[in-house]
Amino acid sequence: MRILRIGIVWLVVIGLSTSALAGDLQTSAAQAAQQQTQTQDRSIPKGYLWAGTALFVGGMTAGIYGFLNNRNGSLPGADEANATNKHLGAAGLITAFVGGSILALGQHRASHAPAVTFGPGRMTVSKQVSW
Repeated sequence: MRILRIGIVWLVVIGLSTSALAGDLQTSAAQAAQQQTQTQDRSIPKGYLWAGTALFVGGMTAGIYGFLNNRNGSLPGADEANATNKHLGAAGLITAFVGGSILALGQHRASHAPAVTFGPGRMTVSKQVSW
């Protein structure tokens, strides 16, 4: 019972002290609005995202099926190396690699795309130029 009382007292002390450190509401709201306008949305273009994800998931599914599905109805053991479909597994892993490459290319294009930021009473377009 004593530990419970000590825990409750500590929770009350911490709860009251954190609100005292927060500052006034107007300053906090202004900082939150400024941080929101500074964030830039640089997401992967939808074509790259969906094509890369579909190829990656499909390739991993085919690879796992090809390497782990044997003709005996159980997981392959040490002596069942020829019972799996190696060609399907390899094709699946290559397809998954292509899908991952498309996702990486989409991320690269998104990082070099111009960023449009909307704020109260303004619109900002920024572009990183490097050579």
